[in-house]
Amino acid sequence: MRGALLRRGLGSALSLGAEAAAAATAKQLHQRFKVQPPLTVYVRGSHVSVRVQRAAADSVILDADLHAHFGWEFVTDQDDAGVYIVARRKPLVGALSWATLSLTVPFYAHLALHLTPGSLHLA
Repeated sequence: MRGALLRRGLGSALSLGAEAAAAATAKQLHQRFKVQPPLTVYVRGSHVSVRVQRAAADSVILDADLHAHFGWEFVTDQDDAGVYIVARRKPLVGALSWATLSLTVPFYAHLALHLTPGSLHLA
């Protein structure tokens, strides 16, 4: 009985510790890119979930939730042709990392996505 209680308490403590570590290492980013047509939004990601929403706007809005952010290489850029977003997990330390990217793009924007692996949700 005592051993079962000890194992159960230890399991609960480990679970709470893992949740606290994940929350402590999470990072949220918000970026807004002023754009004009023609426009292509390029997204390249590894182990990311991408949500795209279209809106009548003159900007691309990126909200990124990076969990275990120390395991990510995250870069954004913009030029006359479009907006570029790259989210790549680092070797070894990135194995614990995952991310969610939420994009709001103008109706006229083209999308080019390369997700290996990843998921896409078009709203």
